[in-house]
Amino acid sequence: MAHFFYGDAEVFHLSCLADQAVLAQQQNLELPELIYNIAPEIERNGKVFLVSKVLTRSDLDDNLSRVLLPKKLVLDNVSNFLTMKDWEDVNKREEGIEVRTWVGDREEENRIHFKYWDKSLKSYIFYKHWIKLAKKHGLNIGDKLNVWGRRDAYTNELQFEFTFDKQ
Repeated sequence: MAHFFYGDAEVFHLSCLADQAVLAQQQNLELPELIYNIAPEIERNGKVFLVSKVLTRSDLDDNLSRVLLPKKLVLDNVSNFLTMKDWEDVNKREEGIEVRTWVGDREEENRIHFKYWDKSLKSYIFYKHWIKLAKKHGLNIGDKLNVWGRRDAYTNELQFEFTFDKQ
């Protein structure tokens, strides 16, 4: 049985419920409706929850044009989802990696770049076209960015799906 570990207490609770649902299904037990409806949110259609972040002023600043991601969650979750080559490129290449990006069921026309930013903040960021995406979807300070990972069924290409919880 797969176990998912997240820093956000809510998501961790959902993960535990998902594990219960999987175990109950394997043992052909009847599930309470609440657990049955939550389980698909953790991993569904090949998508895996990776990280979430409440957006700050600097994440939406036109001049910075990047969103700073929680380093510990990236190390705990995203690193395990990437291939070894992708992870090495994120950490070593100046431009990081270019990732196909989706919001809901629509692919964004511009790909987001993901990299380790070793300048002053020493953390992970999405950049290059981030501000364009944030403006297109009307994101504001306090909105929550949720990042899901998936792989293309035919090419195994990395894709990120963004969902937003508007404040």
